[in-house]
Amino acid sequence: MKPIHNDNGKLYTEMRLKFQGKIHTTETMLVDTSSSVTIISHQLAEILGFKATDDQTVILMDSISVGPLKVSDFPIEVKDIEEEGIIGIDFLIKVGAKINLDSMTISSSRT
Repeated sequence: MKPIHNDNGKLYTEMRLKFQGKIHTTETMLVDTSSSVTIISHQLAEILGFKATDDQTVILMDSISVGPLKVSDFPIEVKDIEEEGIIGIDFLIKVGAKINLDSMTISSSRT
């Protein structure tokens, strides 16, 4: 179970990203069930050591995780966005995420 927080009507949580062995944790990943894919900003991609080019906007992460919810070899898009990143429905479905707005947590529905 991982806490989520509400900031001006948007839900955020922490995510751990691993790309080519380099690990970075960000506390401000937007949880967006209307986004079909998971996205990170160009700035976050550069922190991870990835230089996006015009013809390559999808990278294969070693792994990404939100608390105990983890996926290996997961493709994410790199885009020019205001947020550090967006957790899309692709990740949420893959891990069987359950968002509990009463307790403000995200966890797995698979026990």
